[in-house]
Amino acid sequence: MLYPFGAVFLAVIMAPFTEEFIYRYMVLGGMLRTIAPRKAILISALLFSALHLNIWQAPVTFIMGLLIGWTYYRTRSLGLSIAMHAVHNGFVISLPVIDRVLSPNAVTESDEIPAWLLGFPLIAIATALVVIGVSFLNRRTTTPVDVLVPAKPIRQVLPPSLPPKAQVSPFQGSTNQRSRGMSDELAQIVTSIAERARAASHVLATVPTAQKNAALEKLAELIPAAAESLKVANQKDLDAAEANGLTSAQIDRLTLTPERLDQLAESVRQVAKLPDPVGAALETTTRPNGLVIEKRRVPIGVIGIIYEARPNVTIDCAILCLKSGNAVILRGGKEIFHTNTALAALIAEALSAADLPPEAVQLIPTTDRAALNTLLKLDELIHCIIPRGGEGLIRFVAQNSTIPVIKHYTGVCFVHLDKSADPALAESITVNSKTQRPGVCNAAEQLLVDSAAADILLPRVGRALVQAGVELRVDERAAAILATADIAHVAGTAADFKDEFLGPIMAVQVVDGLEDAIAIINRDSSGHSETIITGDAVAAARFQAAIDSSAVFWNASTRFNDGFEFGFGAEIGISTDRLHARGPMGLPELCSYKYVVTGTGQIRS
Repeated sequence: MLYPFGAVFLAVIMAPFTEEFIYRYMVLGGMLRTIAPRKAILISALLFSALHLNIWQAPVTFIMGLLIGWTYYRTRSLGLSIAMHAVHNGFVISLPVIDRVLSPNAVTESDEIPAWLLGFPLIAIATALVVIGVSFLNRRTTTPVDVLVPAKPIRQVLPPSLPPKAQVSPFQGSTNQRSRGMSDELAQIVTSIAERARAASHVLATVPTAQKNAALEKLAELIPAAAESLKVANQKDLDAAEANGLTSAQIDRLTLTPERLDQLAESVRQVAKLPDPVGAALETTTRPNGLVIEKRRVPIGVIGIIYEARPNVTIDCAILCLKSGNAVILRGGKEIFHTNTALAALIAEALSAADLPPEAVQLIPTTDRAALNTLLKLDELIHCIIPRGGEGLIRFVAQNSTIPVIKHYTGVCFVHLDKSADPALAESITVNSKTQRPGVCNAAEQLLVDSAAADILLPRVGRALVQAGVELRVDERAAAILATADIAHVAGTAADFKDEFLGPIMAVQVVDGLEDAIAIINRDSSGHSETIITGDAVAAARFQAAIDSSAVFWNASTRFNDGFEFGFGAEIGISTDRLHARGPMGLPELCSYKYVVTGTGQIRS
């Protein structure tokens, strides 16, 4: 009585479902995260064949394992794998019935025919299923299957369908020079990346802290281990930068020195040690009716980071988004394309090692402006855009994005030397604020000196700045003092006193007291970082209360407005906005919140 109904149930339903779940979903799916697809498919097929424990059946099961394994790799469809397996088993168990129908008087026993010969019709059937299945998927999607589900998507410099021209198109390039076909193709690729990021964000939102930290710790190991390959990639970008006439300050921003690689690895370790913000209870209240309302921190979702010439941004943004449970799409500038690609490969390797989806961190594989235009319009897939770079880039993003943007336009940072400033502190803090790294956004660009102490403070500070290689662009009162002291300077223009130089230049003005300084800073600053050097606590308190910037210092360098220096481990950027986040954006600023309400049967009357 077992045959045919019991045999059909076991062979056509139970066996395909169980075996495909084990061999394709668990075994092959797991290996595809860590090893090459061909190797993974081959190993899984060998295991599938060997564990059937039938030497005569082995050739057929091995071929079947290869075909179904390849189909699963191309489609990621467990259902299609089960269907192929079921068709094969159904065909095999029906062979005796077919034989009796076609040859009722035959004397040859089916057992006299080797079992492996009976299974060879599977090749034709399975091949047809593969062709039909893959063709169907390609018709149903806007992007080829190879682009939708690559084994290691982030390791590719360019997806298979990306035109080579797109790799080198500058951000500033004219869209009129690009074909409509190229734009459409890029749009498909970027949309596919965003779709995968959205899917990965759902996974990251609930993974344990230990799993996220495992990925971070692996990345911290990989960065110094890959120093030589990173150096080679970085040198390609540096060579191009020199050929394109970038300034020394700009090239410095591009350069990955051994010390900076160590700093990158250390920043990863620091973030791994930080408390996980996801799930933290911000507020808990109990209503009179007994409802318990908890305000709980949750990830934002998918974050797009658009930046230019800093390779550390790739690592900082990736690790902060990962720790806060967000998927991230990185779009770096052409100046650092090769370095970013190499760093992204390390991040993908670290994610895979921790059994996290590599799609959690993806790099847009082109600097073509058409890709950026698409990215900024994907408001159904991306929840937040953070631009980091020059004012032109940031304004373009803010004006063209349909996605909320967290931004800072410039880093026009001020140092104010109050009349009670200690000359030694005034010198050391001003020089550090300007010269420690002049090409970054928290470097001081503007110096205001109180007229009551300018004759004492300005010559000392001005001489130290000039000796450090800084050009002073000054107003008339500052020029008179510096000329008397025989200190080099040039006359500043109106634009100089509002400018972000990002290099060894500092504008200097003499002001009439604290309130004059406050008025100038609130008018001309970008709202980034300002500092007052003073021995007067009352003046310092007034300055810190009145200045409308993301960070206001007293007797400290503006260079400390930095996520690492604030103890955040790293930062995703320094926001000069006033909504959601301001100043260095660490882990808490990359989260939103939701209300979790617990009742005991309450209903609303």
